Amino acid sequence: MALEVEIPCPKLPKIPKIPSINILGMAELKGLLDFSVGSPSQCTLGINLMLQIAPLLASMTCLLKILAVFKAMESFVKSPLTETTEILEKLADLAPCFGALGLPSIALTLKGILELVIGFFLCFIEQIESLIEFQASIDLSAGEGNPVLEASIECARDNAASAMDNLTLSLEAIEPLMDMAGSLGGVVGLDLELPDFSGISIQEDATATIDAIKETIEGLKKTIESLPG
Repeated sequence: MALEVEIPCPKLPKIPKIPSINILGMAELKGLLDFSVGSPSQCTLGINLMLQIAPLLASMTCLLKILAVFKAMESFVKSPLTETTEILEKLADLAPCFGALGLPSIALTLKGILELVIGFFLCFIEQIESLIEFQASIDLSAGEGNPVLEASIECARDNAASAMDNLTLSLEAIEPLMDMAGSLGGVVGLDLELPDFSGISIQEDATATIDAIKETIEGLKKTIESLPG
């Protein structure tokens, strides 16, 4: 009677849902999948999202002051002769924000965002290339006739596919930054070309797609060099 051997195969967990917060109906803040500290979990995603909230709220100070002005304008329009105090107070609160709306400030913000995005893209490409190289090294035929080795190879193949799925999910979290970069680029007169990751797959040859992404990243680096600050 043949001896049945059960091969242990630890499975990489898949991320069921990336937590997100809708920001005043204008944008969506998502937890970042940080593979530099291991396989992400719902706990690490939640903590990451919480760490993003405080600086975001600080950056929204001027936006909230603008909304307060519009709210005060509603009362002023209804009673222009009597409701002047509130709108004047709100406008005074807003005055320090006008300096942040100049092109140099916008260009400086855009430069910082692009530098951050490029660093993320380079890290992402490095991880993708590592996974593709690992997948290419898996030879299922090497386990023929050896159930133990065959099961181990299949386990490695499945985990590589799961790792790729989780890695591509990390792109969702950077979409708000990409949208903001595009909007700020329009303000300063730049038409930004952003990388297209849709052609990346662990089952297909992604060499051409990766080369195109690297070329786009080089273009973004030149854009950064042209920005002041």
